[in-house]
Amino acid sequence: MVSGSTWSVPCPGPISSPQPGQPHPYSSCGPRTPASRAPGWLPLVWWALLPAGLSACPAPCRCAGTVVDCGRLGLTEDLLPAAFPPATTEIVLSANNLSALPEGLLDGLTALRAVRLSGNPWRCDCGIHYLRAWLRWQQQRGPYRELRCASPPDLRGRLLAYLAEDELFSTCQARYCRWALGAHLCLSVFLLLQALLLLLVILRLRRYQALAREARRAAREPLQTVPLVPPQPEAPSA
Repeated sequence: MVSGSTWSVPCPGPISSPQPGQPHPYSSCGPRTPASRAPGWLPLVWWALLPAGLSACPAPCRCAGTVVDCGRLGLTEDLLPAAFPPATTEIVLSANNLSALPEGLLDGLTALRAVRLSGNPWRCDCGIHYLRAWLRWQQQRGPYRELRCASPPDLRGRLLAYLAEDELFSTCQARYCRWALGAHLCLSVFLLLQALLLLLVILRLRRYQALAREARRAAREPLQTVPLVPPQPEAPSA
């Protein structure tokens, strides 16, 4: 009997219990739906054919359709998701503790239309180059005009999108100078320790050489015998 999207398969009359390991005859009768006759591997095929853009929502963000909301979570660069779903159209990163964006974070998102970046303490130094370059490629710069530098002190309050190259390069040079000075100090300490170790080895070698010469000299010298003095006779008593 077929009714709409369901149908019924007639069941046989009373039968004895099935043998162990055999399916029950009644398992193939009764009301049927399209889902009841679908093979078990069909859900797996359906899952594999899902569009690539419908990927799982990246933790710890919240997702609504193609909008990924990572705002107000206290995120830093290290806590950001490594990637976003390819079909993402909007990303909310506002009101976090971001001082820069990881290199390549927004690359490859061809459907992306907007990124909310306000309310973050942006540090305008070498690490901000990626975000600044991404902003310059955007046709709609209106939402990003109010992004300002929070540090370093000489750039605090400056509009991020309008920073000049030489201003960022000056901060990079200062950072590189500090790194170079630290590396130079570490190298100097390392060389000093190596020199002290070499001096200690040389002193020990000289000491061992002196001991070896003394041992060879003692082995070449003949043994000296001490003559025995005969006992003197006692003087006779008066």
